[in-house]
Amino acid sequence: MQRFVQFLSESEIQFDFLCENSMLLIEKLIQFNQGRQYGQIVFLAGGAGSGKGFAKSNFLDDRLFKTRDVDEWKKAFMFMSKDSRYMSYHVAIHRDRKGKMTDVDVLKNLTPNLEYGPGVEIKALHDLKLREPEDVSVLHIAVKKLGIKNKTLDLLFQDMKADRLPNIIFDITLKDMEDITEIIPRLKEAGYQAKNIHIVWVLADYHVAVHANKTRERVVDDKILLKTHEGAANTMYDIIRSKQVPGLDGSIHVILNNRDQTVFWELPDGSKTDVIKGFTYLTLKREGKPFEDEQEVNSQLMDWIKDNIPRTKDTGHIWSQGIV
Repeated sequence: MQRFVQFLSESEIQFDFLCENSMLLIEKLIQFNQGRQYGQIVFLAGGAGSGKGFAKSNFLDDRLFKTRDVDEWKKAFMFMSKDSRYMSYHVAIHRDRKGKMTDVDVLKNLTPNLEYGPGVEIKALHDLKLREPEDVSVLHIAVKKLGIKNKTLDLLFQDMKADRLPNIIFDITLKDMEDITEIIPRLKEAGYQAKNIHIVWVLADYHVAVHANKTRERVVDDKILLKTHEGAANTMYDIIRSKQVPGLDGSIHVILNNRDQTVFWELPDGSKTDVIKGFTYLTLKREGKPFEDEQEVNSQLMDWIKDNIPRTKDTGHIWSQGIV
């Protein structure tokens, strides 16, 4: 395991004069297999609100990748249901006597006289509001029941050519190991090699993520947000301790995605740019190599984890066990 550089030194910056008073700054980015343009898979993991979108745009060379973000598919599906050319979906939201949601039915064709009885609310799918945590949960359940996730995978792998497999980023929470292990067999069938399948864990302060969630376009219920952070932490902790993921032999990185760990270049006049000067991350494993094991870096990683994940009954074992 090896700790990676935080900041570029002045000597590493390459300047290319575009005109008399301007220059080009070269960003520091994580690359996969020396920046190959084909055949690379990255599982970009992290709890809701951890800043995976920012990390993807600023710390990875995302220009070389397509991105599969299930949340974007959810939004697209919701808005498609508004178009008369597509199936119009409604949802029946069941509630208990206290008004708490207990289940969701998906209705492909709404019968005008359909009656569910008391405690059931009918909504058009396209009327769900992504700023309302309960509506976000309803959309998640509806998409899961309709099998949209598997259907989007089928579309993704359709017509792939083994000699020009696209680079793909899978934007996931990784709250369960199945987020990866269910997809890897499909990747192998398509022709992707284990050494070209990678993980990047975007680790951010859970309490900051809770605040950031309130300002997002899609607001996640607080309990669900907590589960995504607990799950991502536990899954990555299991990977780090076991030093293996079945079917995966690419690189594994952990990005510390807190604001004070990201520095942007400034121009000679002192004005800030949007070009990354440096950020902090650890490389736990390199492509085709075993996990590296350095006590100093293990200690650093554990400090990061303990300082940033929620400490609950589901993550408490991390404090007591450490990394062996």
